[in-house]
Amino acid sequence: MTKEQQILLAAEEEFLKNGYDATSTAVIARKVGVTHAMVNYYYRNKKQLFLKVLDVCTVELLEKIKVLMRVDGNFVELAANTAAILFDSFLAKRRLPFLLLDVARTHPEFLEHYREVVGTVCAESIKRHSVYLEQQILEGKVADCTINDVFNTVMSLALAPFLNAPMLENVLGMSEEEIEAYLKAHRAEMLKIIYARYSGAQK
Repeated sequence: MTKEQQILLAAEEEFLKNGYDATSTAVIARKVGVTHAMVNYYYRNKKQLFLKVLDVCTVELLEKIKVLMRVDGNFVELAANTAAILFDSFLAKRRLPFLLLDVARTHPEFLEHYREVVGTVCAESIKRHSVYLEQQILEGKVADCTINDVFNTVMSLALAPFLNAPMLENVLGMSEEEIEAYLKAHRAEMLKIIYARYSGAQK
């Protein structure tokens, strides 16, 4: 692993642990065993280093979602699979949702790039799937809903447990094993909710 890669890995750990504002590039440099100047050489400044970390954290997720968006089939299944991919991606980096929420509140300009990327990646697919959703609603395969309703449900169900986890750990004193059990149970419940809410026409 190169020094550049080591810096990026250490930065990811620090940003996920401490958030953006509380992370120091000097600490990252010490953790890797390089000079502060070397961190700046590779990544210019703290903001650019943070954005690179976000790129690494989100690129794989976006690629998986892009693949899903190209698939036609049962729309409820598509929604459930999307929720599962989001959930599993956040499970691999449990502090990422909390970090994104914090940055959206304190440094919203950092996320403008991702809004553009997601818009570019998803706009055409969302338009196509909106038509596909309407067709499946008319056929009685999907309950009456809108693409925005499905999107909000999927995002809320996939994100919520990870935003709750710090409180469960630090306020309620839940152990790592208890939190893992909570997350596992929520994943199963999330899929049940999606299928129950959107399967078949609601009479």
